[in-house]
Amino acid sequence: MRVRHIIRLKKELLTDTDWNTTDLQPRHAPIFPKTTPIRAGWKWRSARASCQGQDYILYAKCNPGRDNWQAVLILTADEGASVVARFEYHGSHPGLHAHAHCNRSGIDIGPRGLDDLVRTPPAGSNSYHRRKNAWTENGFWEAAKRFFRIEEQKGPLL
Repeated sequence: MRVRHIIRLKKELLTDTDWNTTDLQPRHAPIFPKTTPIRAGWKWRSARASCQGQDYILYAKCNPGRDNWQAVLILTADEGASVVARFEYHGSHPGLHAHAHCNRSGIDIGPRGLDDLVRTPPAGSNSYHRRKNAWTENGFWEAAKRFFRIEEQKGPLL
């Protein structure tokens, strides 16, 4: 399945950790085989989602003081975890953008899936995507959930 099709699928949110400043354990971002230290103003958040029998993890990290924001959609499978795409914003070179490797269809087991991903839209452009954002932790989290089509289950109306 192509990366854009994986992203476009509506996924149901199952669990959410809320923002943390503790060290990141692999169960919250299984692309990392060991616990990842979290220091110097960084925060992370992780949620599990499901769609059509596939399990996903949305992992986000941010450093509001440095205006650095990143969310990663991870596909979990028996073979291991694979990065589908990254959704990012950096104050040092503003512009909301995504990274993905379309030729491998979102399947590349392990942390190497974080590297060598093509940026969309390209960095040299002065178009709409270059505007500056004033993100908050929850504002970025909601934008990442919208981008990756992760929705909370709607309960019955009373």
